[in-house]
Amino acid sequence: MSHYNDRTEVERIMESVPSVSPDEVKAFLLAHPEFVTDDPDLISAIIPAQDNGHNVVDMQQFIIGKLQKQVRTLRDIQSELIEASSLNSLAREQVHNAACALLDARNFEHLIEYITAPDGLARAIDVRAAALCIETSNGVSGIGVRSVRVLEPGGVARMMGGDVSYRLVANVHGSRGLYNHLAEEVQSEALVRLDFASGAPAGLLALGGRSPEQFHPEQAADLLEFLARIVERCVRRWLDLPPAL
Repeated sequence: MSHYNDRTEVERIMESVPSVSPDEVKAFLLAHPEFVTDDPDLISAIIPAQDNGHNVVDMQQFIIGKLQKQVRTLRDIQSELIEASSLNSLAREQVHNAACALLDARNFEHLIEYITAPDGLARAIDVRAAALCIETSNGVSGIGVRSVRVLEPGGVARMMGGDVSYRLVANVHGSRGLYNHLAEEVQSEALVRLDFASGAPAGLLALGGRSPEQFHPEQAADLLEFLARIVERCVRRWLDLPPAL
């Protein structure tokens, strides 16, 4: 009697479960393949033996192929990370060497020459050109003394597109007003704001890249900002200026 009641209960439960056709199961699995491929227990339960009939799909080869693809993807990611780490390490070393050279300047004239000359800062950090700019109060822009570019009041914010600390741009045509005869070879650009002292006119460090993607908006700018802070301190030291607020 008990066996009969148990069977009846099972049948009742089965009847209450909505029926699903094989086509519906197939459509679901095609729409959500990860339901099978991301479930190791399910895969191990349904993988057929390799010596089954010709009408049986060999899931083992499918899984092996997927794993091989994942391994290749991980290797590619690893290679990209190693390459990026090497490039970051090289850039950090270049900027640190340039910072030491800035601090070793013999006088103010030597400092400006190192920043603006093609064989100075530009060569040290592997860019095509570097320019130092400062705003003037008389409204006249142009080339000032010692190759320093002079900007009109508000010129720094205008060039940087607002009151920001830096701007990185890819695929540009270099400005002749910034890079002189090297402008045609500048294809990307980094502009970093300089605050020399409290009450002093705003300044700008412009770096022209050799390639269209040497500088780009998604790039980290911590090393560039570090370099700008060194330039500020060197100028402040030689001109005996008070610290910026």
